[in-house]
Formats: sequence, C-alpha cells, structure tokens
Amino acid sequence: MKAIAIQKEQFGSNHVDVGKSLAQLGLIKFHKGDQLNEVETIMDDALRIIENKLGSRNPTYASLLTDRAKVYISDKRYDDAFNSLNLAEKIWVSRVGRRNNINAAAIYTLVGDLYYLQRQYSLAETEYEKSKKLYEQFFNRNHPEYVKILSKLSKVYFMEGNGKLAIKNIEEALANYQNFIRDYFPALSEREKAKYWNTIKSDYEFYNTLAFINKGTDPSLVGYVYNNALLTKAILLNSSIKIRERIQNSTDAELKAQYNSWLEKKEYLTNVLSMSIEQLSENSIDPVALANEVEAIEKELSQKSELFSQSFDDKRIEWINVQQVLKPNEVAIEMVRYRHFDHVFTDSVVYAALYVKKEEGFDQPKVILIDDGKNLETKYFKNYRNSIIYRLEDRYSYSQYWKPIEDVVGKYATIYLSADGVYNQINLEAVPTDKGDYVIDESNIVLVSNTKDIYIRKVKTQLIQEEKRASMFGNPDFYATASVGDVNPLPGTQAELTELRRLLKSQGWIANTYTEKAATEEQIKQLDNPRIFHVATHGFFTPKTEMGSEDELTKSESEASQNPLLRTGLLLSGAGDLLKETTFNYNSESGILTAYEAMNLNLDQTDLVVLSACETGLGELAVGEGVYGLQRAFIVAGAKTLIMSMFKVDDEATQKLMVKFYTKWLTSGKKRESFVEAKKELRTEYQDPIFWGAFIMIGMD
Repeated sequence: MKAIAIQKEQFGSNHVDVGKSLAQLGLIKFHKGDQLNEVETIMDDALRIIENKLGSRNPTYASLLTDRAKVYISDKRYDDAFNSLNLAEKIWVSRVGRRNNINAAAIYTLVGDLYYLQRQYSLAETEYEKSKKLYEQFFNRNHPEYVKILSKLSKVYFMEGNGKLAIKNIEEALANYQNFIRDYFPALSEREKAKYWNTIKSDYEFYNTLAFINKGTDPSLVGYVYNNALLTKAILLNSSIKIRERIQNSTDAELKAQYNSWLEKKEYLTNVLSMSIEQLSENSIDPVALANEVEAIEKELSQKSELFSQSFDDKRIEWINVQQVLKPNEVAIEMVRYRHFDHVFTDSVVYAALYVKKEEGFDQPKVILIDDGKNLETKYFKNYRNSIIYRLEDRYSYSQYWKPIEDVVGKYATIYLSADGVYNQINLEAVPTDKGDYVIDESNIVLVSNTKDIYIRKVKTQLIQEEKRASMFGNPDFYATASVGDVNPLPGTQAELTELRRLLKSQGWIANTYTEKAATEEQIKQLDNPRIFHVATHGFFTPKTEMGSEDELTKSESEASQNPLLRTGLLLSGAGDLLKETTFNYNSESGILTAYEAMNLNLDQTDLVVLSACETGLGELAVGEGVYGLQRAFIVAGAKTLIMSMFKVDDEATQKLMVKFYTKWLTSGKKRESFVEAKKELRTEYQDPIFWGAFIMIGMD
C-alpha cells in the first residue's frame, strides 16, 4: 500500500503503473484469503485505470479480467466469471489469433474449473484438454502448469467413472513430482520445501482414494501407495536430517564453517523475532532482511550438501527393499491418513494401514482400511485422553485403534509402525485389550518415522561413538529468588539424576549432571555429542488457539508464535521468571529451550535422548510429517533413539522407570527390549497406565 501511495504521489492516481500495482495488490490479498469484496474493489479500480489509459482491448486488461474471474469463482459467481473469461479470450484472439495462443491456456483452465465446479465434467474435460495441448506445445510435459492440468483431468475422469484414465493421468503427475523431489527439492530452503509440498500433497491423497477403490482389479496399486509413503512421509524432516549429515560428514572445512555460521544466524533470528517493534527500531534491525539472509545461506548449504550424497541416497527405496531386510517374525506397517475424494475432498477421513511381511507368496503389500477416521480423531481420541486423565475405564481405544489391524496382520515378535495423524498422539502399548491386559503384553511395537528407516539402518553404518559420556539435566531453579510461581519445582528429578549418575559411574561412564541454577539453556547449547542426553524437567506445548488476543496486537512478536517449533520446549533455570513476562516470546531471555533451538544442538553421535518430563511428546500435528515439536527437533539434531512422555506422569514412577530402563540397557545393550521390560515391571507395581504408559520410544537399536 505504501508503494502505491508513492506512485500516486509521483504519477497521479490514474497512471498505468498505479493500475498494475493495484492489480498485483489485489492478487496478493486474494491469495492471502482477504475479504473477497475488498479484493474485488481493488481489482475494479485497477481495471478502470488500465481501461482509461490503454483501452479495453489491451492484453494487460485481459490479464486483469482473468485474475478477477478467480475472485468470482471463489465467490461462486459463476456467470460473472464466465463473462470475464469470455471477454479476456476475445481480447487475446484479436491480438494473437485463435491458433497457438498460449495466453488462452490459463483462460481454458479456469473455464474448465467453472464447468467442473458445476459438475459438467464433459465440458470441463474439453477445456482442460485445450489447455493441456497448448502447454505441451509451448513448453513441455514437465512444466508445472501442464502437470496441474494432468491432475485436474484425472479428477474429471474419476468423476466420469473412467478409473483407467484417471490413474494414468495422476500417475504421470506424481512421476513428475518425484523427479522434482529427487533433482531440485534438496536445494530448496525449508520454507520453500514446505510450500512446494503443500501444493502437491493433495494429489497424493487423491491417488489414495483412486488406488483403494481400484485395488480389487489391480492389487499393485497398494504397492504404489506404499512407495509413495516411503518417498513423501516425513519428507521435510528427512531432508533436514540428510543435509545435516552430509555437511557434518564432509571434509570441507569451509562448508562446515558456513553451516555453523548459519546456525548462529538462525539462533539470532529467534531472538529478533521475540523483540518488540520498539526494540527492533532502536537496534536498527530488519527482521525480514535477516530472515532472507538466513534462508539464502540455507539454500546455498542445501545445494552444496548434495555434493556429498552417498550412493544409497540416489536409490529410491521401495516396499520390496523394506521386505528384504525384515526377519520372518517381523512386520512393517506404514500408516497413511487421507481424506476421501468425491468431486472434492470430503470430511470423511480414512486411515490405511499398509503392511509388509517376509513370507512366501507375499508379493504385494496389503492394506487394512479404517474408514471412521474422523471419529478416531475426535470422539475416540477424547475418550482416550479422558480415560487417562480421569482414570476411567477405556472401553473403546483397543477396538477402534488397534484391533482392526491386529486381527488382519496377526501377532508378530516385532511390529515396526510408522504412524500418521492421530496415531502420533496415542501410546498404543498402554491401550487395554478386551482380555484385561494391554497391547504391550502381546505386541512389540517399534515406532519409526518411516519404515524405510528399517532398510537404511541395515545398509548404513551408524557413527555412534564408543565413549561412555552422559550429560544429564534436572531440578532447575525456575525462579531467581525463592518466590513461588505457577511453575512447580521438581525435587524428585534431583533424586532421579543422583541415582542414574551412580548407576552410570558404576558401569564406567562419565556422567555430568547439571541441576538447580546450573541446569541452564546455555549449558545445553554447549553440548558436544554426549552418548546419552537426559533431561528431567517440565515440557510444554502452547497451541495456537490458546494464544491471547492481546498477543496478536504486537505483529513482529506474534510472527514467532506462528511456528509450532517456537511454541514447544523444555523449562530450565529461570523459566518461571520468563513466563511471568511473556506468553509466547520464549527466546526473549534465557530459561526455555524451544524445539526450534533444539534442532541446532550437536547430537549427531548421540545414541539416546531421554526427555524425562511431562508432555514432551506433544506438538502441532502435520499429516504425513508427524508432530512438529521436541520429537522432530531432537531427531533433526541427530538423536538415534528418543524417549519422551505423551502426558503428565508421577515423579516417583518416572524415577523408577528410568532407573529400571538404564539398569537393563547398560547390561544388555538393547534399548528397545530394556524399555519394554522396564515398563512391564513397573506395571506390576502401578496397575494404572498413567504411571507406566506415558512414555514412548522412537527409533531402533
């Protein structure tokens, strides 16, 4: 708006440049989701200026008509949209001619959209085919607009009942996405990766509907869905890990220095995002410029890290590779959540449990479809949480979440489960069965972010150092003085660390403990690959909906709160004082380690991270990506195995569980087995799962 005001002052309110700027502003506001009547007013002003200066038969005027048609379509004013598009097409035809007119391609696409929205699929198909022909003629079959048309045509064919053509078109589109992910995705910044993924992920959802409807006639479609999950599930998380590993394992000192500089600038950026507008002005800091600088360095690092790719990274891992490394008594399950498609995506949510076994004759993955996904995420999840919080009998979780899978898959010694959606928010092991015991008694469920991790672990040497060094934090002084606040002290964690230190030292470990005033955020940031990193303190997660309306008034500060990694973390020394001053500016002073900061910790050779704290497993859920919180942060930081809590836990029970686990692991060297045995032993003492069922382990031995 400021730039437009300057242009008006320089050239007058009816200058062509003012009109073009207004048109651009209207389009930006439209894509931002602003009020349609406001957007339409801006575009009408732009059209009036262009018509006065250039006439109504000008290409610029035609482009504006096309953009305004998008507003009409969003407002369901279909007749107005048709009129705008017809006029725009006539202008282009008068200027360029009817044949080979690439400018008409966007118009044909929008007209196709209009027909599709009105369920006139045959007419929509005709318009999309005209657009497709032009894009292929002027560009190529890899052009983004051409690929968009493939996706639209696939949906038309699906609604016309032509499954064969629908599958053919969407598979061509997905193949294009896969090539882009392989060739260009690694060189994007994390923001750009997220933006790209958000533009294509709905096509993978649509493919799931297509595949499972047609799996009876073509069972191989289930395998394609499984392979898509291996490629795309946790794609943002995995790309972050891959870049970090390649740079840290390279011999390029300059690249490593640049990487460390980037980490420092990222940390500085988190502090800047927590500053008020006055503080930014006083220190002459431009947060937008700093964010752009950080992103530019990140892109350069991403591009350079590709030079250090290992040979197996270039190979696409498929379900057959996962099957090959499974043992006869193991099964791998990829859980995929998707919305059912019927003309548009409906509110019907489906969970598909795709599974692979190593058995003779098992030549394709199989699938279990749980159609009641919406209730799993609402009614039954509420029941699950309430049964834990209020110690009520849980009569539904087993039958809804696990029994449909167990009945088909069977009982295996080891079940590798890559969760999705609501399955990231429940601890299946602690779910009571209909026999009076718990899932943990009959199923050894190993949680992984993606079942391709099973294959990678088999073929990739893990660089875990042999040095027995542990760093442990607990019982922080949340307040500088003895004053009592909302954050309760944790004296029980002092006993926990004392016992664990004694246990570790008896096994020849160097165990450094940091408690009270020494349990600081700064001390954690100085860690250098301890083999064990153990933190016993409060964890927290602040959902967006809990942010006060007054917080939104300070724009520069509230930007920080939009990132879920800045709204979850660990409370350390001084955290109580910090929370008295702010409800979300957790980086304004020392005391809280956010998940965003935890991603930058140096844990590439850390075997185990234990978050012995309340609700450290919480975070913002992203379908296909898991939980955006401490879980994601510590995996990106390099942790090979992670233990965390899904809900609030009794201090005494937590201490006993940790001591039992460490005792068994230090003797056997098997983390998963020791963890399960420790929980089972604790259960004999505490029948209530709230004491032993909160903690989960993510990762493999």
